[in-house]
Amino acid sequence: MLKRLSLLLAMIALLVGGVAPALAQSGDGLTVLAPTAVQPVVEAWAAAFGAAHADIVVNVEFVESSEEILDRAAEANVILTGDPAAGPQLEFECGFISDVYVPLPDIGAWAIASNSCGGSVDPVDVAALDFAAFTVSADGQQVAIDQGLLPDSVEIVDQAGMTVTIPQPVRRIASPYSMATFYVYSVGVGDRLVVAGYLGTNTDAAKDAMRAIDPNFDALLTAVSTLSQKEANIEELAALEPDLLLASARTDWLDAAGELGLSIIRFDGESPEKLKEAMSLLGAVLGPDAAYRAEQFNAYYDETLAKIVAQTEGIENRVRVYFSGTDALRAASADMVQTMMIEAAGAVSVSSDLVGYWNDVNLEQVAVWNPDVIFYPPYGGASAEAFDAPEWANIKAVQDGKVYGVPKLVAPWDTPVPDSILGIIWMAETLYPDQVDLDCPVEVTNFYSRFYGYSVTDSDLQNMCP
Repeated sequence: MLKRLSLLLAMIALLVGGVAPALAQSGDGLTVLAPTAVQPVVEAWAAAFGAAHADIVVNVEFVESSEEILDRAAEANVILTGDPAAGPQLEFECGFISDVYVPLPDIGAWAIASNSCGGSVDPVDVAALDFAAFTVSADGQQVAIDQGLLPDSVEIVDQAGMTVTIPQPVRRIASPYSMATFYVYSVGVGDRLVVAGYLGTNTDAAKDAMRAIDPNFDALLTAVSTLSQKEANIEELAALEPDLLLASARTDWLDAAGELGLSIIRFDGESPEKLKEAMSLLGAVLGPDAAYRAEQFNAYYDETLAKIVAQTEGIENRVRVYFSGTDALRAASADMVQTMMIEAAGAVSVSSDLVGYWNDVNLEQVAVWNPDVIFYPPYGGASAEAFDAPEWANIKAVQDGKVYGVPKLVAPWDTPVPDSILGIIWMAETLYPDQVDLDCPVEVTNFYSRFYGYSVTDSDLQNMCP
């Protein structure tokens, strides 16, 4: 599981010289503390996990209160409590406490890696991560379904207005819609992808970052020979036996895919609100842990946006921005996420009277708008050189040297993906450096660690936060 792998790598990175007291007994046994209220399902998880890991003995002790479990957390390798927001508070010279796993609504699980010191990784700490990850895996969900604690199907209304019933658990996801692929990673279930589209992987740096996020990236990208919004090799797609298909509402071949009996979620996310709705929809069908992560992302998005608005709302003379597309004379309309991002960053889009999607305009119109700043996207060959032509010389943004390319790691920050909140941060800092005090390197580093399990490099930061 990708989450478990990233945590294991983090644990290795945190190992330092010296030996800290062993807080939980190292060895072949795994000690789990859990609430008595969920005893049957925890016993079932322990039995299923033990059957797949014959070399590990899982010892479970049940306690009445979550408070007592937190007080005794140092005795355990894994704890479960009744509040995913309230984790154990322990200090280590080396080792760490994992991020929370949410196997059931209102149940949090943590792996406590406290035995790995002096440069080695103790097998019991690896087993603790594996057990916590198992509880939120498709197999772990099935155990909870068999116990009657999770539903065997979920019904949603997708962003095309279609009512969709999705059998649980979802084990195999096909994501030809490149935006939705990044939703999948952000809710922690990238390991369930069997094929995916990846918007933005048009550079070696983006490919390398994606391989670090998911070592299966190359195989997923090429698992079906033809897979786009316009066409798909349905036979190859069917051979992968996906349980769930994630598609754009404008995908041309969904009728053919529907004949395969696939559950299909259609997305239409051209706004921040639609993005958050998409995250919630996906979380709702992929289990409590994914639902919790979607909720956490949406809360982070709202909190971060509120900080930006608070710092820009008093600005009277707002910067006027022209957002160009893959061609310098293609303008973003009012209906597009780029315009909404500009407004969220405290500026004005000069093309906000346009409707639809990308609009072709002429230079005379741009001259009438005479923007203060020009943004262009990190795809489709768009570049600053397009604005070096003599005919652009009289445009204020060009005269002032304020032509900027929107950054990206993999997914472009100007598209309706989770990363777009970083695009708003970057825009606000670029437009109002004296008013906005959000720190781009800090925000970027925390974002990719939290929602993708990815450690941003210095080279990444130079490209994203120049």
